[in-house]
Amino acid sequence: MQSVGAKNPFTHWHEIQGDSGQLREVYRPLFQKMDEHTRGEIRVLDERLEATMREMGATFDISRERPWGRRPWFCDLLPQIFRPEEWAPLEEGFRQRLKAFELFLQDIYGKKEILRGGLLPVQPVLGSVFYQRAACGLKPPGDAYLHISGAAVCRLPNGELGIKHHYFSNASGISYMIQNRRALARVIPQTFQDFNVRPIADSPVDMLEMLRSFSADPEPTVVLLSSGPGSAVYSEHCFLARRMGIPVVQGSDLLVLDDAVYIKTVSGLEKVEVIYSRISDQWLDPMAFRRDSLLGVPGLVQCIRQGSVAVVNGIGSQLADDRALLPLAPAIIRYYLNENPILRGLSTFWMGDIDQREHVLSEIEDYTIRGLSGEKIFYGGNGQAPSRSETEAIRKAILQNPGAYVAQPQDCDALTVTYHDGRKVERRQDHILFALRKPDGEYDVFPGALTRVSTEDTPFTANELGGGSKDTWVLSHPDFIEPPESRAPVRETTMPPQSVTSRVAESFYWVGRYLERANSLAVMIGVIESLELEELNSTERTLYRPVWNRILPPLENPGTVSRRNISSPAGRYRLTLDLDEPDSVVRAVLRAVSNAESVLECVSIEAWSVISALRNRFQRIRYRPRQTDEDLATSTRKCCELVTRSTPEFFGTAQATMLADGGWAFCEIGQYLERAIITGNAIRSIMRPIVRRPTKVAADHETEIRLSAFLRLLNSRDIYRRVFQMRIEAAPVLELLWNNPVAPRSVTRCLEACVARLRDEVSPATSRTVIAMEQLIQNIRHTDWEALAREAENDLDAKNALLDKQEEFLDKTLEFHHLISDGFLNHQIQMNPESQPTLFSHAV
Repeated sequence: MQSVGAKNPFTHWHEIQGDSGQLREVYRPLFQKMDEHTRGEIRVLDERLEATMREMGATFDISRERPWGRRPWFCDLLPQIFRPEEWAPLEEGFRQRLKAFELFLQDIYGKKEILRGGLLPVQPVLGSVFYQRAACGLKPPGDAYLHISGAAVCRLPNGELGIKHHYFSNASGISYMIQNRRALARVIPQTFQDFNVRPIADSPVDMLEMLRSFSADPEPTVVLLSSGPGSAVYSEHCFLARRMGIPVVQGSDLLVLDDAVYIKTVSGLEKVEVIYSRISDQWLDPMAFRRDSLLGVPGLVQCIRQGSVAVVNGIGSQLADDRALLPLAPAIIRYYLNENPILRGLSTFWMGDIDQREHVLSEIEDYTIRGLSGEKIFYGGNGQAPSRSETEAIRKAILQNPGAYVAQPQDCDALTVTYHDGRKVERRQDHILFALRKPDGEYDVFPGALTRVSTEDTPFTANELGGGSKDTWVLSHPDFIEPPESRAPVRETTMPPQSVTSRVAESFYWVGRYLERANSLAVMIGVIESLELEELNSTERTLYRPVWNRILPPLENPGTVSRRNISSPAGRYRLTLDLDEPDSVVRAVLRAVSNAESVLECVSIEAWSVISALRNRFQRIRYRPRQTDEDLATSTRKCCELVTRSTPEFFGTAQATMLADGGWAFCEIGQYLERAIITGNAIRSIMRPIVRRPTKVAADHETEIRLSAFLRLLNSRDIYRRVFQMRIEAAPVLELLWNNPVAPRSVTRCLEACVARLRDEVSPATSRTVIAMEQLIQNIRHTDWEALAREAENDLDAKNALLDKQEEFLDKTLEFHHLISDGFLNHQIQMNPESQPTLFSHAV
């Protein structure tokens, strides 16, 4: 077995092996099963596990420089196992600490009796940057601050489990705990056969029932407040929201009106009763905390004071996570509970105390130096002896600002075994436990944990520092029966309204537009590759090639003149795979995936797996323009075929597995509107040179070649044959693509599809948009394209009239984007003077 690296000068408990190197008994059946696999088979299992995480959308990445998306969540093939006799005291000690710190927060934001009695120093408490004066006198939800909490535990050198950090106010990692279990059960289900593992799948449902209990409304609106896709754990926010059935919102999605919080939806404003906050207190309300915050909701604290909304966890709870309070935990437990601590805390020294500081500085090489919160490690922590320069630098930093640091021993984490490249290697690990407060004030500890492990890339366990994870099994006794769950009372099964935020609708709208753009572009490039190989002479090729540069309007920079060149394999290859080409296939795919990822909570796992697989396939294809023409053409065809297969697969899978609500409706609206725009622009572009020719617009050989190639580029040649059963001529092409009610690319069919979906949205913007679309549809239907084409054969004014008509229809089609954006997507507040008179003067 490979070691972690250089010789480790510190003593660590080994989780898997005993003192003599033999396997601990609980792990023996697991290793026997895994040892039946060859190294190559282990590699395949590892790859399947990573692919499963990608399909599930589980990511964790603080990098902002990944053009292809976030780093997939890492889970090891070997789980962490807790025996029942080992888990019971850990569970009870966690509960004890939560109860004590709940009473501590109520006291500190109330009478402060523990400080008045001199049992705790004042400075690390009231001087903490996490102490929120605005929370004094502010009633927390359910008269409690801690509802969904976590705590990091680790092994001490003697094997005892102890508390390492508190994550009482913001328990990050619950979704990863669940997804680790789901992924491992898919990839190696046989390993579960020898163990009676306690389930954790219903944890989000328990969380939802707790959140709903804070509102007297029988059908409260509950939302998860996130900092958005820029957060490293945004996929967790989306997973929890999806499993709870609640929307993920950002600060800009919410509005305070008349001392109540409202969510901006495509149908107007909807009141919010409960907010599960995943952002720090200081960013929640710029009117009460940091004024430069763009993440929070102005006026939110006033709404809490009025009791119109509950925010979980309670504002001010982050004080319990301040590492400066860890040394004070035993005193807090004894004072409020009159009990001795069940779990030891990891020895922690606050550098703001002169005695503790001098003790640490005298032996600083033995300690890890951390901040008061977060996972950043300023010194040590990697199990290696620090250098002299590192030691001098941290000494200087501590002396300049001692209150900002704490110290903990370096030998606190256990060693474990993980698989890397098919081999067993040693890594370091710790665990995060999670608990949920019940209405009676007791805490349910989830029978699982997020076990964090160091990886090949980092010696640290923290995921923010590059660490990975393991599935965590809590075993039960053979005769153990899960206690009956205390479920919320059964509610009436009336269908509640499905609210879709403007931001979600906007993201779906652009998913539809970009995917349709990628698909249309891929079809066209694939057709051109085929045309180049068919029996066309050089003269005939020159007839259809000019068509290309005119039929697809730029999406990134509308109004610009395209400089695309498809006359060579290199040009087509660049338009397919060059990330620097604004209108390339790869850019359209990338934008579509990015928008889908921003609303991951609304995308089904099945639909996400399709679009994620598309991204992953493109990720593995390197852009290498200096190849032979044959290789360039081969790569181009493969990529285009991949897109033309995956795009309809995504739409079909989404329709079969997702709610047909307003969010998905706007995805389809984006798809159909983009198709209508491409079709309208394409018709105008091809008809301009044909109509303006001095000869008749009848079907001569040259015109037929151009129109045939044109219809193939729009994937409509066979449809033309079925409808008209005649040679390709200009007039029936116009009739087919502008007016045919059943042709897939017909502008009227696309607009009718948009109208059908918009009718389901109830908003003042709906009637304006629908009326404009229906008026254009009627104008197109009443246009006699055959007569216009016949008149244009010999009359210059009639030629211009035909072209002007197409320009008019295309311009109106393009205008629908602005109608949809301004009416539904740009967070416009739709209201009327009767329901919201105070803001009517500001209505848009």
